[in-house]
Amino acid sequence: MFLFFVRHFNDIDHLTPIAWKLLEAGESVAVYGMNARYDLQGDYRIRFLQKEGALVGDLAHEFEHLHGRGCRWMHGLMERFFRTERDLRQRPGAPARWRGHWVALLVGALGTLSYKIIRRLYYGEKSARQILMRRSVRLLCFDHIMPVHYVVGTFLEAARALNIPTVSLPHGVLLYTNEATKEKAGRQRRHQKFSRYDQIVAPNALRQDALIDSGVPAAKITTLGSARYCEEWMHQNWKILPKRLPDPPTASDDLKVVFFPSKPQCNVDLDRLAASLERLAAIEGIQLLVKPHTRAAARMDLPVSPRLKDASHVLTAELCHWADVVLVVGSSVVTEALVRGKPALYLKYLHSNTTLLEELKACWTIGDEDVLQMAIEALRRDKRKVPYQAEDVDRYLKAVVQGDRDENDVLVGYRDFLVATAGRAPAA
Repeated sequence: MFLFFVRHFNDIDHLTPIAWKLLEAGESVAVYGMNARYDLQGDYRIRFLQKEGALVGDLAHEFEHLHGRGCRWMHGLMERFFRTERDLRQRPGAPARWRGHWVALLVGALGTLSYKIIRRLYYGEKSARQILMRRSVRLLCFDHIMPVHYVVGTFLEAARALNIPTVSLPHGVLLYTNEATKEKAGRQRRHQKFSRYDQIVAPNALRQDALIDSGVPAAKITTLGSARYCEEWMHQNWKILPKRLPDPPTASDDLKVVFFPSKPQCNVDLDRLAASLERLAAIEGIQLLVKPHTRAAARMDLPVSPRLKDASHVLTAELCHWADVVLVVGSSVVTEALVRGKPALYLKYLHSNTTLLEELKACWTIGDEDVLQMAIEALRRDKRKVPYQAEDVDRYLKAVVQGDRDENDVLVGYRDFLVATAGRAPAA
């Protein structure tokens, strides 16, 4: 069995296509949630994998099977805390949000405390070994996650004791070409993150080079491209995607614009970002939707404007399909827009990083607010006229989606690599 551990929306985004390809080949696949806060069964991709034949479960239930009533009671208490926290955060109405915020913080803290107690009492390496043996696991698949998080380190120890190989798979696509993209970034942290995995998959040469530069042995790294943005998965994802925009869309000659800001911690100028949103909202003849980063929505306050819509509830693929033009700062979401042939504007002035986008000239690089307004008004007149070349977009897509490989079938590459890795013992 191939066992995938998931925790957040983003890693599920990138691991689901790989698990699907294994299932399609007749392999046995299980997907376990590590994050008690995440609603695993509410995720459409997890439900899709379950329908395709994957064993889907909460890791907590595996430990309950081993430890019985006390463990089950503690899990039930923890789940009630986290469920209450989710309900409070999703409650509509400004006063309720204000009061609910502090109560949500309290019950969330109690849930976290419960989890820490449970982990100390029940989530030991011996129990992890029993779970792996019970499920006849051949390969453990994690995303690019620090071993200190959740029970990752515990299962890495158990896998090594049982001679089961482990692999770390991408949970995103690295586009930044500078070193200090955010506070936590650095060679030492990367080495700590990846040194305990037997094999690491990089989506592109940028990530591969960064890992090698951090001291990770090149022999442990394989570059396979982006499972999330390959055309095979984009086509399949569109078929299962829950649609949330009006169908059919409202008839209008307005230019449909979607803005995907980056995570605030990635050297983003938040004051200038807010000012840019206000300026965009003042432009006549456009419909503007903004989708904050999935890991940063709570930290981003959008300007109040009837002409600026928060699209947090709409999934990225649907927004890229709807849009006439896509705006990004450093998000790899631009890849989906470019695959779909949509005009892409890279708002370079909103952060202090450098990216592969500008180096390969694969989109319209925007240097300030005046150029942004000029570009939007030009696209209103002609949605197809952009100052970058198709061959530069193709170079970008080959680097990012195919990992600079000549093979077009990204998912087959992942499937064959994992099957081969499951068949060999890890290095001593």
